[in-house]
Amino acid sequence: MPFILLSTLYRGRIIAFEAIVQKNEDSPSAIAVGQRKDEEIYTADLKSKALAFAMAHALKLGDKMISINLLPMTLVNKPDAVSFLLDEIKANALVPEQIIVEFTESEVISRFDEFAEAVKSLKAAGISVAIDHFGAGFAGLLLLSRFQPDRIKISQELITNVHKSGPRQAIIQAIMKCCTSLEIQVSAMGVATPEEWMWLESAGIEMFQGDLFSKAKLNGIPSVAWPEKK
Repeated sequence: MPFILLSTLYRGRIIAFEAIVQKNEDSPSAIAVGQRKDEEIYTADLKSKALAFAMAHALKLGDKMISINLLPMTLVNKPDAVSFLLDEIKANALVPEQIIVEFTESEVISRFDEFAEAVKSLKAAGISVAIDHFGAGFAGLLLLSRFQPDRIKISQELITNVHKSGPRQAIIQAIMKCCTSLEIQVSAMGVATPEEWMWLESAGIEMFQGDLFSKAKLNGIPSVAWPEKK
């Protein structure tokens, strides 16, 4: 299973890599995944993380953090999900403190108490948790109130042309104020232009992801080009 690696940067240096499954829409495996239902989806979701950890080990990423995307309901529907992740982390010579588990707002989380308990177990083991694509779904603020992640990643939908949009600027400033109060780290994803980057940095964001800094790379370590301010 091929993966794309995305870089997260802090003050010009890579601090984390995000491993995202690269789907080949014409491949039998991709078609099979698309046809899977319920239990099979969550099993495949979990197993793909083992492959991501194996890739991280093979690429010798050292002490860099590794972000993985997990469907929220995988934690609910797979009772052994936390222990499975911890076993795979150890098997690939990684440590829990290196791992960030990202959840999106797009999937409805039923049985929230079970989800919250699983998240507590992740955090107790040393794994960081994050809300990915924050602001793109409908449950972002509700998730913040019900379980406080260590990090959020502001969605590209809010980032694009933020330097030209008063409403987007106001929303991001409100997010920053809220997350500062809750001691949640904030990063911006999908940053494509120097103008977006400079406005976001002036708003207090220090961690960035996007083609402006580092393009995604298939099964390899992306290169970094830190832009100069205009």
